[in-house]
Amino acid sequence: MLHAVPELLDALEARLLEGDDPTALLSGIRWSELVGWPEDPVGARALKRRITSIQSLLTGLQSPLRATLIGLSGSPGYGRDGIPAEVPALAPRLHGRA
Repeated sequence: MLHAVPELLDALEARLLEGDDPTALLSGIRWSELVGWPEDPVGARALKRRITSIQSLLTGLQSPLRATLIGLSGSPGYGRDGIPAEVPALAPRLHGRA
């Protein structure tokens, strides 16, 4: 069992990179018994950066699944600039008086 926050983050990141399911790791943790929490603002910022990088890793791993689910759902996806792909492009018309 893991007892320190840095060890937990290392193990979680390793499992994600290997493609393993981290559920078993996370369900076996006694959160109230974890040690190694930052004691100063510098350590807290470092922990926050580490957690943010793991969140980015999770988002990247979920992207292919999300794209597949969107493709299977039949609803139109988004195109360039966040505009729905099936919406016709509207050209603005400028009228001026000479």
